[in-house]
Amino acid sequence: MTEEMIPKETETEDTGQTEMVRLKALADSILDKRDEAVNFRTSSGVERRWREDEAILNTFTDGEKTAMMDYATGEASPRTNKKEVSRSRVVVNILRSKCETAEGRFTDVMFPIEDKNWELKTTPVPTLLKALGDDRQVINTQTKQPMIDQDNNPVKASDIAGAQTEEAKTKMKAMDAEVSDQLVECRYNGECRKVIRDATRTGTGVLKGPNVINQVKKVWMPQDNDKKVYGIHIVEDSTPESRRVDYWNVYPDPQCGEDINRAGYIWEYDEILPRELRAFIGLEGYFQSAIEKILTEEPYRTTYSYNKQESKTERQRKALTRGQPYEKWEYHGDVDREDLEALGVECSDLKGRSLSACVVFVNDIPIKVQLNILDTGDLPYDFFQWCGVKNSPWGIGILRIGAWAQQVITAAWRATMDNASDSSGANIVVSKGVEPMDGDWVFAGRKFWRGNGDIDDASKAFHQFQIESHQAELQAIIELAMRFLDMETALPAIFEDERQQAPETLGATNIMVDSANVAIRTRVKTWDDQITKPHITRYYNWNMQYSDDPDIKGDFNVDPKGVSVLLARDQQARTLVELMRLKGDPDVDSEINWGKGVRELFTSLKLDVLKTDEEKKQDEANKKNTEPQMDPALQVAKIRAEGELKKAELVQKSDMEELQFKAQEAGLDRQHQTEIKIMEREIKMMELSQTSGLSLDKIKADLAKEFSKQKLMRELADKKTPQIATPPIEPPGRAKEGQAYQA
Repeated sequence: MTEEMIPKETETEDTGQTEMVRLKALADSILDKRDEAVNFRTSSGVERRWREDEAILNTFTDGEKTAMMDYATGEASPRTNKKEVSRSRVVVNILRSKCETAEGRFTDVMFPIEDKNWELKTTPVPTLLKALGDDRQVINTQTKQPMIDQDNNPVKASDIAGAQTEEAKTKMKAMDAEVSDQLVECRYNGECRKVIRDATRTGTGVLKGPNVINQVKKVWMPQDNDKKVYGIHIVEDSTPESRRVDYWNVYPDPQCGEDINRAGYIWEYDEILPRELRAFIGLEGYFQSAIEKILTEEPYRTTYSYNKQESKTERQRKALTRGQPYEKWEYHGDVDREDLEALGVECSDLKGRSLSACVVFVNDIPIKVQLNILDTGDLPYDFFQWCGVKNSPWGIGILRIGAWAQQVITAAWRATMDNASDSSGANIVVSKGVEPMDGDWVFAGRKFWRGNGDIDDASKAFHQFQIESHQAELQAIIELAMRFLDMETALPAIFEDERQQAPETLGATNIMVDSANVAIRTRVKTWDDQITKPHITRYYNWNMQYSDDPDIKGDFNVDPKGVSVLLARDQQARTLVELMRLKGDPDVDSEINWGKGVRELFTSLKLDVLKTDEEKKQDEANKKNTEPQMDPALQVAKIRAEGELKKAELVQKSDMEELQFKAQEAGLDRQHQTEIKIMEREIKMMELSQTSGLSLDKIKADLAKEFSKQKLMRELADKKTPQIATPPIEPPGRAKEGQAYQA
């Protein structure tokens, strides 16, 4: 049978079967490494530690799986033994707030606003450094003549070295901007915050990148040459990204020890839905025959059970209901060259019996095989350890560090609740011969009891015993455990709540803050070494390998600045605040540039309130256009004089109001006295009327007559009227001749 006579379907089936045989051979050579990695992590005890840490974080203690809220809402399961003494099961979770404080403090230092925790620097070249100080003229190697520039000036070696240095700096800035833009696009800071959260709680955070993703984007592009009309166009973009990986889903090489960069391979577990798997059919790089075969099978779940007798982990597979997610395993590590070439991977330009590659498994069948996207062969995983553990890539976090202190606090708090319950009531001892009238042996108010004749005194039938309260002693235990917790976690409680009592002196406060910063400084340095430098370096390598822009390529190094800049700036902010209090001292003002100090202060506080250079120039121009201001000394004197004048006016006004008030009071007092005299006169007249027998009207008439007579005599005396008649009886003390008495 000739080749033309072979049916196309048969040829496709043979190709698919051959491909499946090769994929199975590849799977058999790699899956043993997965069993090795899973066995290593399971037997290391780290998974049990994670479960305990997560139980502490979720307020489970002593193996209980009932949360505190279940007791508060009454949903907790009842006690099976009713005779069991009821004891408090309350939990005060201090470690959760410690984790949140550490996460917030560390994140503020590592990811400040409008700044980044790394930068690129050009690699120093010894020949260029020497040439920068060389003033010798450069000779053209072809013409053997001295080189000259466009202005016919001789070209020196230092000029060429300086130009090369500036060109390298320009490319470095362009590469820095390119990497920064890629990190912003993939929300690098947000993913790093998730990694920090994992590390503070369970000790290890995992960051993966750069991962190259082919994503479809909708962009607005101009429809005409005038760029007035825009429309949406769908484009495919391949960009690198970083993402946080759950520590439960990562299985590293057992030989890596404490340094994940020494791992020969790393496995990552995930799940994929059938519809997501079908979307890979027809895409470049995926094996269509393998995907079609997997879709005809039920999803399998791989489980591992630890055999204590043989001290090993055994793998088991369990079929699930069709439609549930498939297991997806991603392998990064070395793969035999023969297996790669058999599957059509181009390896001719590479050397070695094994090559760094990535293999994706679904249901233990490879669906994608590709070489490492980086020619450097670096694995795309970084581990951040809050506190390292010897010979283990997994660290320990705050939950593990403060577990014992948390147990002491919980135990003391429960004892406090039990003691409060016991001491709030009394134990009653009832002797024989007394019984309740209603037959219910429950003590309550307004209850009747009766004796059976055996007791002559009822007061002897009851006796009360009071349990003492030990709140002060239990509170001292809690406070001591809190101090131990602060020391063990290196997170003083003063950082968690502003209401916490701070030290009495500024020096003591600074000592406490500096002590806490020692631990933060160590972990910032660890982040620089374990995350920033290797991760950003891989982005630099990716751009050097795949970018089409020659203006960003050069020999650069990643310089982490977490400790050198960010943490130092955070500490300087507090120092600058204290320094500002010295402003106004002539000796200090003569030595300090306060404008620069203010800029440094607000920069360290991450506040975007400083004026730009253009705004400063505008302010200077506005000052020149305005009228000249008065001399400050004269202005102060004027303000003081105006103040004194206003003060005098207020005093005068106050005095006038006081005089008016006194005059008003005097008038009221005279009116009051007059009214009293009138009342006294009325009373006297009434008394006279009663004693003399005269009528009150008669007395009033006589008084009016006498009053008129006296009034007339006064008026005559005031007018200096000469005497016109001789009185019948001269009063003693005769007046002068021709004059009358004056009133």
